[in-house]
Amino acid sequence: MTNGTVECTYCHTPLPVSSRYCSACGADQSGGGGPPSAASTTVLLQRLQHLVEGKYRIERTLGKGGMGTVFLAHDLTLEREVAIKVLPPDIAQDDQVVRRFQQEAKTAAKLDHPDIIPIYRVESEGGLNYFVMKYISGTSLEDVLEKKQEPLPADYIQRVLWEAACALGHAHQRGVVHRDVKPANIMFDHDGRVMLTDFGISKALQAATGFTATGMIIGTPHYMAPEQAKGSAVDGRADQYSLGVVGYRMITGELPFSGDSVHTILYKHIFEQAPLAKSRRADVPEHLSAAISRAMSKDPAERFATMEAFATAVWPEQPVVAASPVRQRARGAPSHAGADAPTVTTAPTTPLPLPAPLRGPGRRSKTGLVVGAALVATAGVGGYLVFGRGAPSASTPPAAATPPATAPSATPRVDTVRVEDTVRVPAARPQPPMPATRVPVAAPAQTPGYVTVNADPYGELYVDGVDVGPTPVVRYAVPAGLHTIKVVREGYRTVTERVQVDAGNTVPKRYALLPEG
Repeated sequence: MTNGTVECTYCHTPLPVSSRYCSACGADQSGGGGPPSAASTTVLLQRLQHLVEGKYRIERTLGKGGMGTVFLAHDLTLEREVAIKVLPPDIAQDDQVVRRFQQEAKTAAKLDHPDIIPIYRVESEGGLNYFVMKYISGTSLEDVLEKKQEPLPADYIQRVLWEAACALGHAHQRGVVHRDVKPANIMFDHDGRVMLTDFGISKALQAATGFTATGMIIGTPHYMAPEQAKGSAVDGRADQYSLGVVGYRMITGELPFSGDSVHTILYKHIFEQAPLAKSRRADVPEHLSAAISRAMSKDPAERFATMEAFATAVWPEQPVVAASPVRQRARGAPSHAGADAPTVTTAPTTPLPLPAPLRGPGRRSKTGLVVGAALVATAGVGGYLVFGRGAPSASTPPAAATPPATAPSATPRVDTVRVEDTVRVPAARPQPPMPATRVPVAAPAQTPGYVTVNADPYGELYVDGVDVGPTPVVRYAVPAGLHTIKVVREGYRTVTERVQVDAGNTVPKRYALLPEG
């Protein structure tokens, strides 16, 4: 401490000695929000290892934050690495709450999409609620944004937003809303493919705490939709808003709204209009800036009706058509499920005007409105902000590599917070390398051409007999000339086509796979 100032315990920004929160990163300076305790993490690791003995071997801690602690583990039966996410141990443990957690989590676990990290198991035992997920050894978009040195290329931004939007659209059609879309939850595998993580975890955590629309807002303030910030019911358009904020940051290198407290940031999301991304970066395509601006509309009805429509607006050359939503119980129809049934909608990304009688006190209570008003009217501290810093500028990410091992005493942060009276504070995270772009570029002597292939449902793509990977595949480089494209999926007819690819040109192909028989 010097001249009446202290350093933030998290980002080391100089602060007045009386500061309760850091003006730069939002960290609690009162002592209750320091880095996660290595001792408490070790105890949790030991509890988990005891529960999964004989099935998994816990290797190390990958991260910790308001949404729980993530461990790297080895599956002893299938001989593979997995990630195990343990929700905060302080959540309620009564039988009804555990059932709600299980059902919300299992709904998310049913998602099957190449851009969504799959959930293998959902368990509640020994006082712990945890997920077993596929382990991705790549890096995240947050790491890319923090390490970039020059603006990200527009085509890279388009590809990332397009793939993320397609994955979210798949989830929305199946009644799953992410509720916490942000760069830290957009991962890249070793090939540079977008992989969304933490699907359904915020809703499962909300179910596990016993809260619905009252008493708690779960999410990350810098990326939170206005209706979510007000404590209102949300649908897939809240994810669209959050992805729009992600796109804005990718383009401009900064967040649309900042402030010295969580409530200031949420107030701006509710009431202030973000500037156009193109006004901050002139070389951005007009359609990309316009799509992001519309996705960030304050009124959900003014956003795109579906994530597929947003994906098409972001990348018009790769239009996406929304599939028919998975059939669910009609809204308003009698329910034979108990109160702990998972919440699903028929088409979450489509505007859903609800008449007042159908909202009911269980869906939107007066307390939720009070919480929303408090966010606007108070300057009190109700939560903690993480990952709110705008990044410097960007460059096209080089090849991804496996991040270095994390020492047990230096737990990386997970930037989701629970906006409530209890502040959850993250610790520092080591910075892994930036991801590779997903385009597997050939190195021909002459100028290459490109093929972009999508299929519904997705399938395995082969180009000239080479297994390229699951669709969609974007701008796969090939020598100019004739090439054979084949898309294969079990239970569906194989599609084979010869296409002419000219040097410097991109040939887009989209196939509707037909069931066998």
